[in-house]
Amino acid sequence: MQAAMIFYATLDNPSGKPRSLRSIRQLVIAALALYPAGCLLRLLGPDTFVVQLTGLLMVVAAIACAALLAGSQLNRVTAEPTAKLDEYDRSLRQRAMVGAYPVLAVLVVLAIMYLGLASQFGWWTPRSWDHWNAVFWGAFLTTSLLPTAALAWQVDPGELDAGEVA
Repeated sequence: MQAAMIFYATLDNPSGKPRSLRSIRQLVIAALALYPAGCLLRLLGPDTFVVQLTGLLMVVAAIACAALLAGSQLNRVTAEPTAKLDEYDRSLRQRAMVGAYPVLAVLVVLAIMYLGLASQFGWWTPRSWDHWNAVFWGAFLTTSLLPTAALAWQVDPGELDAGEVA
């Protein structure tokens, strides 16, 4: 799972940009909700300019949310190479991975179940490059953000305020 994680450090914030837990949670929810909604709107909605533009704007907003998270101090804990983390950060990373793995496992099982049922009952399945491209990037976004999301709901708000996570 480490390979899918992304963290961008800047010279101003080598340990990540400090963000409140509330903003991190909002960004995670927005990214994980807007991307699939935008893709579904673009791929399955009416082929009108307004619908297609709305779907595209939703996807771009999801990517912007993910980009804001990629430079955050909490994302650093889940994405930075282990050698750059202290003992406390490594324990936080372990909590994040333990929290994210079951969610990912459930999502994969549900996706497989859906594809099986879809083939049986004629429901929608990805059939073109655009469909599979949207599924791939959605899976990438989800696997990239799940550890940060898990940690955002596990860490105590006082830890961020005290700067212990950074």
